[in-house]
Amino acid sequence: MSHDYIVIGAGVHGSAASYYLAKSGASVLLLEAKTVASGASGGVGKRGVRANARDIRELPLMKIAYDMWPGINEELGLKVGYERTGGIELVGPDVFADKSLHDQLKTRVGVQSAFGIETRIIDKAELDTLEPGASAETVAGALYCPADGTGDHTEVTRGYAAAAQAAGAELKENTPVTGITGKNADGLYTVTAEDGTVHTATRGVLVTANSYSRRLLADSFGIDVPITRFNPQMTPVRAAGGFTFKHLLGHHSLPFAAKTITIDGEDMVMLSGGRTGDWDYESETGTPRPETAEKSIIDATSIYPAFAGAEVVVTDASRPESLTVDDIPVIDEVPGNPGVFFATGWSGHGFAISPAVATLLAGWITSGERPAELEPFTFARFPQVSQA
Repeated sequence: MSHDYIVIGAGVHGSAASYYLAKSGASVLLLEAKTVASGASGGVGKRGVRANARDIRELPLMKIAYDMWPGINEELGLKVGYERTGGIELVGPDVFADKSLHDQLKTRVGVQSAFGIETRIIDKAELDTLEPGASAETVAGALYCPADGTGDHTEVTRGYAAAAQAAGAELKENTPVTGITGKNADGLYTVTAEDGTVHTATRGVLVTANSYSRRLLADSFGIDVPITRFNPQMTPVRAAGGFTFKHLLGHHSLPFAAKTITIDGEDMVMLSGGRTGDWDYESETGTPRPETAEKSIIDATSIYPAFAGAEVVVTDASRPESLTVDDIPVIDEVPGNPGVFFATGWSGHGFAISPAVATLLAGWITSGERPAELEPFTFARFPQVSQA
């Protein structure tokens, strides 16, 4: 049986795109090598939904996503999904003391505000009313975005996949894909699974296989998308006295990101910030590094002393993510193969923009017109990359 579209990869972007395509009336087949949310779109804790300190090219996407996120829980039938907590990017005393650095901060506020992202600078006194306890040695104030928040990425991804099925999409898990062909003489796109099964689509294919997209696209079309793989380490900790945060937190210059999560009914803080675990390329497995957890606690303690002696509850570095050389995604049509699209290279901050990207992608795929908001993410920005 042919479908209108085949989507490869049931992370949050593939699941959401399948939903919006199916919602528009198209027949969709969603293929997943393992299970829904088994990669970077799943795992322990929550992910940030932030515009604060985001690359300027992603701000139009974030504005669209800002408007979509408050309705996601109801639309997907989620009990635990998105929460608008507000976001705080902590700033050290050097930034407030140095006029040049402070001007950079004010410029960032102006740029984000111009894109419709409410942002303002707060001093230490106001910060202490929002998130008390920060060390005056490492924190002098912050950038505050009241519309930032957090989302349960696992539940949102599963919710999108379930909603896609409810809208008529077909989901096949445990179906690794080994090859894709563009439109043939019969007007069909073909997708070959590892077991030899050939699936066909009449209108197009979308590849959203995250860090695995590079090899699949190289093998199928001879293009080399310049993404690499990394596996960020998440470290939920239990601080003395049950210390937690109300907001999504980051730091302007330290590898620190924090958000309150709940595990087995207990609130605790998940520390991240870009540090990674170990990755075994032969077994395709990631394992946490004890020193990474220790460094995360040290950084957190330097910012909020309440983390001194915090207990590591669990660590997770099993979810590989894709990273581009310029830290923004690649969202495009395969050169010379109209109707074959791909989206990858989320660089650790793709969850927040996923509703916007998926909506725009679905519109592009069905209409043939690239949305202006996706123009910055073309494959053509890498002119030196041609053949694998």
